[in-house]
Amino acid sequence: MLANFFGKSKPVNFILIVVLFLIYNYLNLFLHNSNIVELSTYLNNLIFLPGFLVIFFLFVFIVAKNKLTFDNTYAFLLFVISIGFLNINSISYWEIAEVVLLLLLLRRVYSLRTLNATLQKLYDSGLWLGVLLLIAPQNLVYILVIYVGILLFVKLTYRSIIIPLLGIVTPLFLFFTYHFYQGSMPEFYEVFDMSLGVNFQFLDIFSNQIVLSVFGVLTLVSVLLKSGDIFAVSNKFKRSWVLLMVHFITAILYLLIKENVTSVDLLLFLIPSTIIITNWIQSIKRKVIVNLILTFLLAMSIAIHFIV
Repeated sequence: MLANFFGKSKPVNFILIVVLFLIYNYLNLFLHNSNIVELSTYLNNLIFLPGFLVIFFLFVFIVAKNKLTFDNTYAFLLFVISIGFLNINSISYWEIAEVVLLLLLLRRVYSLRTLNATLQKLYDSGLWLGVLLLIAPQNLVYILVIYVGILLFVKLTYRSIIIPLLGIVTPLFLFFTYHFYQGSMPEFYEVFDMSLGVNFQFLDIFSNQIVLSVFGVLTLVSVLLKSGDIFAVSNKFKRSWVLLMVHFITAILYLLIKENVTSVDLLLFLIPSTIIITNWIQSIKRKVIVNLILTFLLAMSIAIHFIV
């Protein structure tokens, strides 16, 4: 039933998926607050909803505009289900902004496949990355996604190399200028103060283990079972498929170098994961298998809040 319903792209599907998110949202609100939930808590929670609606819009836009999946709502459904695995009430405003900025960056990189306004896209992708660096300098790893996108869709020339770097430098220069004028340079340097190294401490948290195991295994299965069919066909999507895998690997690297992994960091990992999994699910001919996978994920997304 789930496969037949969400296997098509209809407005009612998107409405039901948003309702599912609201259910997850208030499930989190009641289960992860030890005290009585007051009216102010509800109002504060409502402030987050517009931010998540922007995230959903950008995610769906990137997938649909760049034809990363077929014409269905599996990707959006899986993305919202994956959010259901997380404690989204612990996400701050800055973290929501970080997800939005990363999606804006990804929107420009994935759109390189169309080869129009290429230089503008390269500058914009660098610009969004530069802003992301002001939030968390570990975001620099996403420069790998930008330059792999250039290699796959454009051509590696001195202009395609330099323009993203100019985009990155622009917000950093403005930020430097502001603090230089204000005489607050220590605050400027503090933004880039981070310890380099690989951190596996986030794997000690049981909920993180479940999320990474479930979606990591499904992503690996999807890559192994779907890559052969994709590379056997001569079209542009195989380049997008490579970019998706590089994006997934980059998200893992981000988790490894982040000092304190939060729910939003896992969300950044789930963005490429759910798109890759969708490409496998939508190719499964036996709908009973798709129904079993979706039912399992739905059940786990609710059960995880009672077992951790």
